[in-house]
Amino acid sequence: MSNHARWGPAERRIFAAVVSGAMGVEAGEAVADAIAPFVAALSEADRRRLRFLLRAIEYGAPFVTGRLRRFTRLSAPEQASYLRRWAESGLQPLRQGAAALKALAAIAHYGLESSWPAIGYDGPWLGRMSVPVLPAPSPPISPTPAPGTGIGPGITAARNAAGDLRIRAQACVIGLGAGGAAAFARLAERGVDVVAIEAGGAVAADEFSQRELEMLPLLYREAGLRATADKAIGILQGKGVGGSTLHNTGLVYAPPKGVIDRWRRDHGFHLDDAELDRRVAEVFETLRATPVPPEAINGANEAIRRGAEALGWRYRVTLHNRATCSGCGYCMLGCAYNRKYNTAFTYVPRGVAAGGRVLADAAAVRIEGRAGARRVVCDLLDGAGRRTGRRAIVEAERVLVAAGALDSPALLRRSALGTDRVGRGLRLHPAATVTAVFPERIEAWRGVPQAVLVEEFATFFETGRGGFLLIPNAATAPAMMAVLVPGLGRRHRAVMRAYPRLAAAAVLLHDEGEGRVTAGRDGRPVARYRPVAADLAELRRGVEALARLYLAAGAQTVHLPYVGTPPVRTEAELAAAIEAARSAPHRVALNSVHPQGSCPMGDDARSATTPECELRGTPGVYVCDASIFPTSIGVPPQATIMALATAIADRAADGIR
Repeated sequence: MSNHARWGPAERRIFAAVVSGAMGVEAGEAVADAIAPFVAALSEADRRRLRFLLRAIEYGAPFVTGRLRRFTRLSAPEQASYLRRWAESGLQPLRQGAAALKALAAIAHYGLESSWPAIGYDGPWLGRMSVPVLPAPSPPISPTPAPGTGIGPGITAARNAAGDLRIRAQACVIGLGAGGAAAFARLAERGVDVVAIEAGGAVAADEFSQRELEMLPLLYREAGLRATADKAIGILQGKGVGGSTLHNTGLVYAPPKGVIDRWRRDHGFHLDDAELDRRVAEVFETLRATPVPPEAINGANEAIRRGAEALGWRYRVTLHNRATCSGCGYCMLGCAYNRKYNTAFTYVPRGVAAGGRVLADAAAVRIEGRAGARRVVCDLLDGAGRRTGRRAIVEAERVLVAAGALDSPALLRRSALGTDRVGRGLRLHPAATVTAVFPERIEAWRGVPQAVLVEEFATFFETGRGGFLLIPNAATAPAMMAVLVPGLGRRHRAVMRAYPRLAAAAVLLHDEGEGRVTAGRDGRPVARYRPVAADLAELRRGVEALARLYLAAGAQTVHLPYVGTPPVRTEAELAAAIEAARSAPHRVALNSVHPQGSCPMGDDARSATTPECELRGTPGVYVCDASIFPTSIGVPPQATIMALATAIADRAADGIR
């Protein structure tokens, strides 16, 4: 943790006591060191709030317990009871505080190797399992450029640049995730002189340690702690050359016909079926999308299939972009064996081979200039993502913004570009996780994640509206799983002790309500979003369906995501629990991995971008990530993003001199 974010002795003691109470264990102050990189990734305002929260927990104990004793001097069961009262409080700030501290406590405790023997986790494969590392198709990293000389072909790491950089190109792509990488490759292959900038680094397999405490800060925005403004919904977004494709599970889904028909009917979507199908087929070929083989379906996914078959529900064995998968299970922590065809291994090398240039460790601050003569101003970052005080300016005729559905609108708003619709229309695919304990070993942390999905309730495939998928949880390593496991204290510990027999899956909602993204005082995106009543009702229906599926698959106990809800063992108990469940903020645990829709395309002034995804009123600036979706897509979006990004790149290339 940087000096300005470092905790003092009192805060370290309080946090250790919080971990003891929340996790039902005896925790030493090593947990404060474990969580330090995560706290350092927070905004300065959030770090101040966290310090205040720790002191409120410590000195507010007498008002809750009626005893003149600080929190750190209570017994572990008393600490758990205290935190539980906060978690179940009628006051939202108390519920928010309890949820935030529980998440940090789970990461800090179960990220440490010392916690693993108690839960039966055998730990990373690296160093004890012999798995060949496949050759990396990504281009080599170029030497650090001299100040003012621009950058040469390939990928340049800006973290050690000695001075400011000035780069000229015909087009600049901001962000190298699914959309940016696909657009970068298409522009380069069209003969356009294109430079892509990426706020994260150019990471390689030998940096993927399979340890959550190291990988979450490396691969995720804000170390995986990004959330909505009220902290009620966690939002996982990637960073680095490859973006979220570095850590996603490899799911490859075509855009649903019902959703596309709705886009054409209501929003002026201009690609006909033949062109869209062609572009999607190109994406599938690039990603080498193939069905997960039967022998690779692990216990957690087999439980989903078993329950779906028992209930007669429609399910699918999914397509993934992976090569001879080893089954290690660490997809969300980056593949240490180079067996995932992410954009760093597909589109980026193609773009570089065609002459494209990449500047990593460069965060776009704003876009300046006029049509045909834009300037992208970037802060150069060090290996930890901190500003070095040096800058790069990329001069380009065209700019394609692909920083993600939170950072893209924040950048455009900081740049005062576009209309007041920029940032509006945010969808999150909010997901609620249900966990289940089985009599047999599941070992959900091993094998191919998300191999079986239930489509029984996905009405959006036909109508473009409503419904949900039931999808196995991919966050199966101990710390991330512990964040999702409900309860505090002894209840939480009891579920984690059943870790080898634990399965988890989520209700992935096709949300109809929308939120908004703005830029905060520090420039970071601020996402304001809350599911509307109809979405919350649909989410509740999904939780009940998923719990029924687990019971039908033979689960002993099922745990719902609603705070204070007891575990259920029968359908009668489930019905009672669902009836009593409450969906206010921080009463139901929600997360998102698919933010979208914050710069939606459309054929009228209600949209931020035109049907061709050019920023309305801003010639030469395009958006080519999930921001452009005019509604929720409903399925894992990477293939749709890539297909649309190639069309947008073609449009941008056609207008370049």
